[in-house]
Amino acid sequence: MPLKNNKILLNYVPHGINDKVYKPIVDNDRGLKDRRKKHFGDKQYDFVLFYNSRNIQRKRTSNIILAFRAFCDNLTPEQADKCVLLMHTERALDAGTDLPAVKNALCDKYNVVFDEGKCSPEELVLDYNIADVCINITSNEGFGLSIAEAVMCGTPIIANVTGGLQDQIGQTDDNGNPVEFNLNFGSNHTGKYKNHGVWAYPVYPTARYIQGSIPTPYIFDDICKWEDVAEGIMYWYLMSNENRTKCGAEGRRWALNEGGLSNTNMANQFIKSMNYVFDNFVPCKSFDVYSADNTFETKAAYDSIGGEIPIIDIKSINDQITDTINKLK
Repeated sequence: MPLKNNKILLNYVPHGINDKVYKPIVDNDRGLKDRRKKHFGDKQYDFVLFYNSRNIQRKRTSNIILAFRAFCDNLTPEQADKCVLLMHTERALDAGTDLPAVKNALCDKYNVVFDEGKCSPEELVLDYNIADVCINITSNEGFGLSIAEAVMCGTPIIANVTGGLQDQIGQTDDNGNPVEFNLNFGSNHTGKYKNHGVWAYPVYPTARYIQGSIPTPYIFDDICKWEDVAEGIMYWYLMSNENRTKCGAEGRRWALNEGGLSNTNMANQFIKSMNYVFDNFVPCKSFDVYSADNTFETKAAYDSIGGEIPIIDIKSINDQITDTINKLK
């Protein structure tokens, strides 16, 4: 709608997590014990890696299973038998893959438990608290709800550095300020800034593609290596329970404060945005017509694609050509 300065202003209202529901639970809670029994029967595990999201291609669920296998391969058989990957997702889906088949082919020796079907928020909170670590390595993500919920529950995370997942890992620049994104710096996927919260193990993508569809013509698809993900799992496994708990507690503190992930912050930001609209609203004249074509830009500036276009080293390529030609002589 028109404003006093005749500009369309956009205000970001972050997703909010109910911190009264999503919270840490004491380990001897009866609900936790019952939930563990539902998932694992009478077997006791020392380390639980939790995935909670859809079984679709961009979520890279098969890579998680392969990373878990690589992690377990680096343990003794006795240690690996005390570790489990708990996957709350569809077992098989046309938009994704047949996960039990992937498990049987790539990770048959190790413990992968599938939990299919809808859960109440209270049940999910139990799962986050059962978990030692929550993982999401999707290659493109608008926000990443499960990771945010895990952080609010005080559970450490492993996350691919892409899209909205970056809002959950507490990235800061060289001056200690939250990383700010714009059209020229749309992602920290290259690891320009390495600082992050202690509750997060970021995995930086090693390949970047253009993905797209009719509704979303293009979006960057950031692929991280499953080998790097396995190292992230090992990182949290080798950390003591006490220190993992401390890292998770710092994540919840951050989420409630400067991270702005609480539902209270979401509501306050929404009220603030609506008040701004009401305070700056200018009524339209009768029968004025506004179209999207003359109100919004239909494309970004040529040099504003969310990242830098690399400068090709012509001299280096010419040197390679020269080396190849010399081999032909």
